[in-house]
Amino acid sequence: MLAATTVVGIDVSRDWLDGFCLPGLYRFRLANSPEGHEELISMICQMPAPVHVGFEATGGREWILWTELVEAGIQTRQLPPAQI
Repeated sequence: MLAATTVVGIDVSRDWLDGFCLPGLYRFRLANSPEGHEELISMICQMPAPVHVGFEATGGREWILWTELVEAGIQTRQLPPAQI
């Protein structure tokens, strides 16, 4: 039996992290700040594994978040904007 995968898509902007989770059709908005990153990581760690996070390249605004997610052991991918 295949395990269901939880997918989290995040739109990273200067001030906000706007996200959507599947399954569950759950939307969220968190501040793009150290506190918001911490809340996001905590939220993801409570989701059923495996969890895959993806976000498009946003001119460098994603690097700190990306590093923090990887350091937390969360599978994270940067997606080319042309493919989204």
